[in-house]
Formats: sequence, C-alpha cells, structure tokens
Amino acid sequence: SLGTHSNPNLKLNGTGKHATLSGGWSNIASGNDSVVGGGWANVASGGGATVSGGWSNVAEGEESVVSGGWNNSAIGSDSIVCGGVSNLADGPGSSVMGGNHNSAEASWTTVAGGESNIAGGPGAFVGGGQRNHALG
Repeated sequence: SLGTHSNPNLKLNGTGKHATLSGGWSNIASGNDSVVGGGWANVASGGGATVSGGWSNVAEGEESVVSGGWNNSAIGSDSIVCGGVSNLADGPGSSVMGGNHNSAEASWTTVAGGESNIAGGPGAFVGGGQRNHALG
C-alpha cells in the first residue's frame, strides 16, 4: 500500500497489487505483493519479490530477494543476493552471499563471496576466492 507523505523530494512508485514501498528515492515495487524497504533506484518486479535497500538493485524473480548492496540482481525464482556489488543470482533457488561480480547461474547454485566467481552447473558451489568456476 502506498500512502501519502509530506516530503516533496520523496519519489515512490508502487504499482503492484499489495505492493509496499517504505521509503527511499526512485524505488519501484511493480510486482504483486512486492516490497522495497528503502534505498535508491531499486526495483522489485517479481511477485513477492523484495529489495531491502541499497542502490540500483533488482529483484525480478518470483519470491526473489536482494538484501542490499549496489547493482545486484536476483532474477531466478526463489533466488537471493545478500549484498555486495554487481552480483547475479540467475537460476531458480540460486544465491550469492556477497562479494563483487559473482554469478550463480543455474538452479540451486551458490557463490558465498569473493570476486568474479561463477557457479554455473546445477547445484554448483563456489566458496570464495577470485575467478573460480564450478560448472557442475
């Protein structure tokens, strides 16, 4: 539900049915039952998707979550990015816990952290480090 606010600088857009915007700037909650908690230029477009905060994050998959950070994307259904910079959880049930430029690209894959790591095969796991690829 999008309420009124007396601050003329606050820009909110809640177009999804039962969407919630708690604050921030230029945030969009367009998915049904989606939530954006705050931050700047965040988008929750999947049904039940959540972006807690941060800057320029996208939760596109159904029931996907981005907790914060900058330029993170949770595209797969039930996917999650906990934080960091430019991380991608693309597969269903995939997760990236943090770090920079990490990708969990297949179903039920995880990258725990590090930089430029890819979990690319179903069920693949990368614990951290740099430029590691687990292709399953």
